[in-house]
This record gives sequence, structure tokens and C-alpha cells, in this order.
Amino acid sequence: MSTSGGGRRRIRQRIVWGALTAVAGTAAAVVVAVPLGAAGDDQQDGDPGVSASSPAPGALETPGDGGPGTAPLPTEKTGTGSDPLTPDEEQRAEELALAGDRPLRTESEGVRGREGVPQLVNTDLADTSVSAGDDRIADVYFYDYARDTLVQKSVNLTDNEVVDTVESTGAQPPPAAPEAEAAADLLVDSPVGAGLRQDYEAATGKELTGAGQLQVQGMTYTARPGDSGGLEQCGEHRCVRLFTRVKDGPWIDTRDFVIDLSERKVHHA
Repeated sequence: MSTSGGGRRRIRQRIVWGALTAVAGTAAAVVVAVPLGAAGDDQQDGDPGVSASSPAPGALETPGDGGPGTAPLPTEKTGTGSDPLTPDEEQRAEELALAGDRPLRTESEGVRGREGVPQLVNTDLADTSVSAGDDRIADVYFYDYARDTLVQKSVNLTDNEVVDTVESTGAQPPPAAPEAEAAADLLVDSPVGAGLRQDYEAATGKELTGAGQLQVQGMTYTARPGDSGGLEQCGEHRCVRLFTRVKDGPWIDTRDFVIDLSERKVHHA
């Protein structure tokens, strides 16, 4: 298992570190022209503590013990050259990434705290596939909440083997959709989420009890100069801000809150 600053740079090059732009609102429900899948530059204009992305895949179920990897099925759909990974290839890459790493699949934690299930953040065709001839290489990213560590596994799908592993602390790619949903659940359940609950009830006439009633977009938040009260740990911890919307309805401004998923705490920014 290799760990290097160079690996961190490769991670940063591969994942889109976008920014989501929204129209400022009041504490009441507001309409903002922000698509859920928006992505852009590395930092949000005027807010160096935030980076954003479109939703990514969710938590991965732990595979059973087995041999060195998972062979492709005869009916598996595969791409060629620089084609994006197919869903079948993504699934096989994720299984291969965990198959030979017992500590990762038995001692890690996901965003919901389930022991032995690292949080799947993203799976994508590796940049190295361009120079790898006919080999299809996938980069699989997990976040281990037990150690606050990002784990990148490079998987050769042609040979069915992991060819590189890089671990990075302080590397915070955009959150996957399950991470944004977990953050929304924490905000809904928090005393400081009273305004969100009130705005939701005003917009729908119904009580807000969980993230399943909302559409949410997560953005990573890293500490800025002067942050305190727990916010100074963001970056080392996995912290997110949310853009929150009533399903098929208005947006509700929740940008004043930062949710520390590592500590499972909600902060008022």
C-alpha cells in the first residue's frame, strides 16, 4: 500500500472539484436557479472554504471473502479505449478494489458509521487508461470515516487486479449522494435545523422528518482563517454544506450550516 503527496495530486486531478453557485435567500423558502448536478471551478466565488460536485455513487456493500478478484461475467457490458466506464465495469472495479484489502473491508466505516463498509465516493476511468494501450483502468475512491482517510484504488479491469493504492488525509473530494443525504438527516434532526423544518412545513403543509423528503446537493467545506467552534477541523474532518430543496418545489436556504460528518455535528457558519 503506497501513500504519497503525488497520489494526492493525482486524486485532485481526477475528481472534479467544482463550485455550485446559488442565489442568496432568506431564512424562508426561496427559489434559486441551481441544478442538482452543477459543477465548476475548484472553489466557490467569494467562499474559499467550499467546493462542490454533482452526486456520486453511494455506500458499497462488503463483498464476501474470495480470491484475488472478480472475473467479468460473459454478459458484462464493457467499453473500449477512452469510453466511460459502463455500470458493469464500475461494479467490478469496486468489487476488485475491496477483494484483496481485508483491513479496508473489515475495519473501515462509512458515513452512517457501519463498521467494515467504507464509503464509496466515486468510480471513474483513470487518466492512465489513455496511455495503457488496450487495458481498462478504473480509479475507485473510498472515504474511511474510521480514519478520516481517502483511499484511491487503481484497478486494471483487463487483468482483474489492483495496480496501485494511495491513501491521503486532508483530501476532500465532493461528497457522494449518500453523504449529502446523511448530512441532511443530521441537520433535520438538529435543534439548529428548526428553521429548515419550519420552512418545509410552510411550503408543503407537512412535517419534515428526514432527508428522504428533500432534494439535496452537497458541497465540501474546508476551514477558513478565523474559523472556530469546530469549523477549524473541517478539511481534516469531512464537512459539507447543503443546497436543499423541497422535492419538486422551492429551495430552502441552508447555506449558513456546516455539517461535520466525521463528528456527526452541525455547526452554524
